[in-house]
Amino acid sequence: MASTAIIDFDSREITFAAFDKIFKLDKTFVGSENYLGLAYFWAMEYKHYLRDCSMAKRRKIHKKWLQSGLDLTGISDQHLNIIKTVLDGVTLPTGITVEKEG
Repeated sequence: MASTAIIDFDSREITFAAFDKIFKLDKTFVGSENYLGLAYFWAMEYKHYLRDCSMAKRRKIHKKWLQSGLDLTGISDQHLNIIKTVLDGVTLPTGITVEKEG
């Protein structure tokens, strides 16, 4: 049976040491289907979108970039279009509401 356990990484449910280990593990998952949504994988150009969005949205963007054959650290209109498609209508903690163009 699959686990339905949920860990809120933005709370105090886990120790810093545990978070650090999971974060380092997730770095090894960047570029694979095992990516958890914690580690950074994007170019600085997109940091204001991706550092503040949910883990689920990061996983979705990561997956779509891989499916599109995009360099995860690259910068292009296609990268940004995928970000804006996934985050369309989302208001980030910075106060920016992402809108899909076109």
